[in-house]
Amino acid sequence: MTLSLVAGHEQTIYQAAQWRADLEQALRSEEDIVLDLSTIEELDCAGAQVLIWLRREAERRGRKVDLRDPSRCVREFALLMGLQRELLPAADNEETGDGS
Repeated sequence: MTLSLVAGHEQTIYQAAQWRADLEQALRSEEDIVLDLSTIEELDCAGAQVLIWLRREAERRGRKVDLRDPSRCVREFALLMGLQRELLPAADNEETGDGS
């Protein structure tokens, strides 16, 4: 079974604690997670930390997280910070030159 979620428009320090709590709840469902990032218009380091935490925590629990359809904001942030591998799907990594 897969749980599909959509990220909010802003994922910054102001939303990070609540977003992490919401994603922790999703992890408790014991389903793999598909997280649609297409609606994110603002992302900062706190929001990125939540996404990295989600991937690592899901892996620790033996589950999969699929970050889908990253918005332009997410793609630009990942490229600027060198976080393509952590924040972008594999196909996007190939396009940005980090498909190793």
